[in-house]
Amino acid sequence: MTRIVACCSLVLAAAACHPLDKAGSEFATGVPRQDTVAMSVPGSSAKALTVEGSSRALEGQTADWYTITRAVSATVNGGALAVGLLVRLVTDYPATTVTHDTAVWGPWQGPLDPIEWKVTISRLAPHQYQYKFEGRDKHDPTAAFVTVLSGVHSPGLDAQGFEMEGFGTGSFTLDWNARATLPAPDNNVGTANYKYNHMGPDLVVNIGAQFRQVKDDQQPGKLVDADYAFVQNPAAEGSMDFRYNVPADATSAGGLGKVHSRWLWSGAGRSDVTVTTTDSALTYQVSECWDINYVSIYKSVPLSTSTTDNYGSESSCAFPTVENSSL
Repeated sequence: MTRIVACCSLVLAAAACHPLDKAGSEFATGVPRQDTVAMSVPGSSAKALTVEGSSRALEGQTADWYTITRAVSATVNGGALAVGLLVRLVTDYPATTVTHDTAVWGPWQGPLDPIEWKVTISRLAPHQYQYKFEGRDKHDPTAAFVTVLSGVHSPGLDAQGFEMEGFGTGSFTLDWNARATLPAPDNNVGTANYKYNHMGPDLVVNIGAQFRQVKDDQQPGKLVDADYAFVQNPAAEGSMDFRYNVPADATSAGGLGKVHSRWLWSGAGRSDVTVTTTDSALTYQVSECWDINYVSIYKSVPLSTSTTDNYGSESSCAFPTVENSSL
């Protein structure tokens, strides 16, 4: 993710010398905004891709599974950041060429960047767009461009039928494997596929992401898959589901973890976690609830007899019953 964000920044820097006549501005609604595809979980931000299989928060402390849910949302929002930087290029600078159905920004290159970059937005039909962010070795003008970010977007429409910036439905792919074929690659591998539906300011938000064969810091040398699903109702309930690989350690065989987190608009919420061991011999569950200050008020770990793993009353939870992930 870092490399794609850095590449976008370099393209923006390279574009800064162009006059701001905003050619191609009619295509500005053809790409999503960062907020269009961002998962917004109550509270402070953090970063993580996968999480550990155990839960260690104590009663009265910040809830472990609230913290993990926030961390996972921050990781998935890395894709939103990459899209947001691409949108800045489209909205802040004029297109290089414009036809009836297509606008192209670039090719541009920074003096210290070994890659030449280009953005293309095409109108496929009324209110339907396709876009791609491509790069190639700037020292080889005959080389084919490689697509590192691509997607489709249908903007939301206002009451008069006009396209709205920042709202819509669509999908996009971040391809770190493609980026690795270009000069100065980083260590990222795999792909991330996003789908989203955020059609208006007072409508429900749905975002899904699938990370495939990406690196896991907790399991060096191993490539993993991870799935995420986010729903936020306007000024009401929200939820996030994610599934992840639980690394094996001295006390755990590892396996597949599935998490379903829910919260009220106030911030109070609950996570229900199911982990199935790699050999399918055992399934264990964890449930944890937190209050409006994100403090752990209830935890249930049925396979543990420890009072630090089991405390509180389930009736005090914002969501008083177990609801497992559907992923």
